[in-house]
Amino acid sequence: AVLAFTAGSQAAPEASVGGSPAQLAALADLGRRPSPTWDGSHSFDARAPTVALRPLLAEPGRAGLEPSPLEPLAGGIRPAPPQRIAIPAADLDTSIEPVGVRGGAIEVPDLGSAGWYEGGPRPGERGRAVVIGHLDARRGPGLFARVPRLPPGTLITVTDRRGEVHRFNVIGGAQVRKNRFPARYLFGGSDAPVLILVTCGGPYRQRGGYRDNILLYARGA
Repeated sequence: AVLAFTAGSQAAPEASVGGSPAQLAALADLGRRPSPTWDGSHSFDARAPTVALRPLLAEPGRAGLEPSPLEPLAGGIRPAPPQRIAIPAADLDTSIEPVGVRGGAIEVPDLGSAGWYEGGPRPGERGRAVVIGHLDARRGPGLFARVPRLPPGTLITVTDRRGEVHRFNVIGGAQVRKNRFPARYLFGGSDAPVLILVTCGGPYRQRGGYRDNILLYARGA
């Protein structure tokens, strides 16, 4: 799971900013404001991975960009894999470890670090980079405990292994049921560098853990 479940019945904080994943993905991908009559439709060049992001449920398809070292891009070199993530407003500054696929599901990071899904884009390049973090643990709040309440405009920085700092501003957040997980709006390409933070949320159940996932979308600053 994205977190080590705490004992007892509880509910995680809900996302402070609302919106559908489709609307937030479009806004983050293209940097545009949805019109009042926007119906949520958008054409994405994206597919869900062939595995589930535990405990997220993914649709069949293929993964996004595969990482490769120093891949040349138009106008420069591809960003290095991420090493640290910092959110000053959430008092968060921690290491990032790559997570891959094991047993048909994407691995989750240790409690003391965030996890970057290395089967997708790297933070700072075009595409939706996904970083996973724990909401809580048996002994208290997790690294991403404050993520659900981050307001639009919050600064997030990701430092890569070459020391380059990639900056993102929060666009908004969505709270979704795990059994209705919108994988097409999480994985895949976009027209801009996008960072998506993923943690758990909603009511906690003794059997099954947290009901929901929180998706926080941020666009390259």
